[in-house]
Amino acid sequence: MTVGKLLDRRLVEAAALLHDVDKLAAVRPEVAGLAHGAGSAEWLARHGHPELAEAIVGHPVTRLEDGAWFERWFPMASAEALVVAYSDKRAGQRLEPMAERFASWERRYPPDWRTKNALERWSPETLADIRLRAARLEARVCELADVEPREVRRLEWTGRALRYARQA
Repeated sequence: MTVGKLLDRRLVEAAALLHDVDKLAAVRPEVAGLAHGAGSAEWLARHGHPELAEAIVGHPVTRLEDGAWFERWFPMASAEALVVAYSDKRAGQRLEPMAERFASWERRYPPDWRTKNALERWSPETLADIRLRAARLEARVCELADVEPREVRRLEWTGRALRYARQA
């Protein structure tokens, strides 16, 4: 069974391109008070793209912190939502293994990056739980695609698109 038969590739590509729209300065006021991801989903739904909302809402790494939320979402998530969430864990400026991506996040965002209240920071135990949930996500997506994580590649068109975007 391959992902190409299970999912709407155009929906995944659109969701992947727009998943961080709530980080844009022009969008932030419209989604104030919503968590990242939920803001993107809400904004896209309000602007005529509700089909993207479900594929986007689960992508932030912060969603992996909430074990109860993850346990409700994970078994019910569409293949599109799983792929978008997984892609977010693998792709920064380049495609990298999840271990490298998490190490990068941990360097850039020390334990108290999410809040000024040090009591609310992620503990080593929470980080371990997040990594375990991310590993479950990776295993499921790779199972659906019938690939190993080391075989995951960017689509051919992305290199050209990234070069074009850098020139703009």
